[in-house]
Formats: sequence, C-alpha cells, structure tokens
Amino acid sequence: MTTPAVTSRDRAASARSGSAGKSAIYMAGSPKVPYKAPGQQDYQFIDVFERLARDRIIFVGQDIDDETANQIIATLLFLESEDDSSLVTMYFNSAGATTPAGFAVYDCMRNMKFPIATLNLGLAASMGAFLCATGTKGKRMALPNSRFLIQAPSLPDGVQGQAEDVAIEVRHTLNMRDKYARGLERSTGRNYDLIMEDLKRDFYLTAYEAREYGVIDLVLPPKEVAARQVYASGLG
Repeated sequence: MTTPAVTSRDRAASARSGSAGKSAIYMAGSPKVPYKAPGQQDYQFIDVFERLARDRIIFVGQDIDDETANQIIATLLFLESEDDSSLVTMYFNSAGATTPAGFAVYDCMRNMKFPIATLNLGLAASMGAFLCATGTKGKRMALPNSRFLIQAPSLPDGVQGQAEDVAIEVRHTLNMRDKYARGLERSTGRNYDLIMEDLKRDFYLTAYEAREYGVIDLVLPPKEVAARQVYASGLG
C-alpha cells in the first residue's frame, strides 16, 4: 500500500491542531518535571503546571482570555468531581483578563463547594485583583512585594458606528463596571459608593494596602532561615 505524501499544507494543519490541543493554563516553554501516576512503576515527564494541578494548585500566570478561562473552569470542575471538600489554591501573577472571561471564572469560583485559597505572587491587575478577592475569606493572601491594580472595565478598543451603537456599548460597559463594584463590595466589605469613587482612576495597592482594603486577609512574611552553626573547620 502506498503511503500518501504529506504536503506542507498538511504539516501546517497538524501544527495548528497540536497547538490548539494544549491547555491554555500551561505556558509555552514551561519546564517538565517527573511524575509517577498511581499504579505505575515508571516516571513520566509532565508540564510543571499540570503537576501542580494534580496537587490542587491552579497557576494563573497570564492574561485570562476566553480559552484560558475555559481551562481554569474545566480544572475547577474536575477537581470538584474528584473531591468537593479539600482546599484548592489559585496562584496569581496576571495583568488581567477580558471582562466576560473574568466574570465566567468568578461565577465558577463562587459555585465551588470546596474552599479556595488565593495568593498574589507578583501582580494581580484588573480582573486578576477581582478574582484574588473572590477566594474564601481568611484564605486570601499575597507576598510582601506583590501589587494589586483595581481597575474598572472600560470600552473595548475600536468602538465605532452610529451614535446609538456607541450608546449600547457604553451602557454595557457601565453595567459591567457596576457588577465589578458590586463584586468588590461583596468580597471586601467596603461601601459601594467608595469603591465607585476609587474606580474613577487606576487604583494601585501594595500587599499591605490590599489587606487594609479587604482584597486579601494575610500578607505572607518571608520564611526565616535558621542560621547554621559553622565550625572552625568551615563545615556546617
């Protein structure tokens, strides 16, 4: 039997399908780590972010678009089907999200039965800060040098058309801004009107300011490393 020739078009299609099948949570070029599945004798190398997910840790290290949101939601749903009571931790270092994608993750997080701890590792901006605040109260954390940016949803780039079309987009954006403020009111306990005032400009917070604002509950201090006793020989 003659094997069909593989054309350049076939190779391009194969490359596209292969990249589309990768999880959006797992960033390109991420390191591989050894993992031995239950019941298996041999180790296999898997993506480090996939390995974290198997320990109920979701790493959000990029902007959240529709595809990334779907992957996060799918992971949350799977973890709930496996164990609906054990803690899930979400690590954030994200410059934000598209508004619909961020609200999709937000609604899913609020409907999970298990507690969700959130931790800002570096930057949680816009929807990233919003999702950090959505974690289970008492389990929302940040590292000392991390930053938060509270930022209201804005009009999409390139809005144009007739006056009525622009007015529709404006009303939709104002509705999203109201939902964002209501969500922060629920998560932080702050007054709605004060939050709306803060949303008039980009509102940056340090980790300690975010704790006072109610976005998080705890700033994780650096771990103290015990000094080793060094002997005269130089060996510790």
